[in-house]
Amino acid sequence: MSNIIILTSEELGCAYSIDNEGTLFYTPMYEEGRVDTEDWCEVDFMSMLGEEESIRNEVNRIEEELITLNKAVGWYYQNK
Repeated sequence: MSNIIILTSEELGCAYSIDNEGTLFYTPMYEEGRVDTEDWCEVDFMSMLGEEESIRNEVNRIEEELITLNKAVGWYYQNK
């Protein structure tokens, strides 16, 4: 991930980003708010089905916002 937009969630303690095809990634935030931009993991939406609705809603909100931001700068290409 070279050019990236990162959104953080204090509630979830993670930073999120997407690639140009819309795959959502996360990395943990450290106490001082620092994130390791070399250590991204793909969000597993199937495993999130067991999470609380508020957590799923927050992740979905972040994903939608990242798509909007990445489209605005021309880094997101939807194949539909």
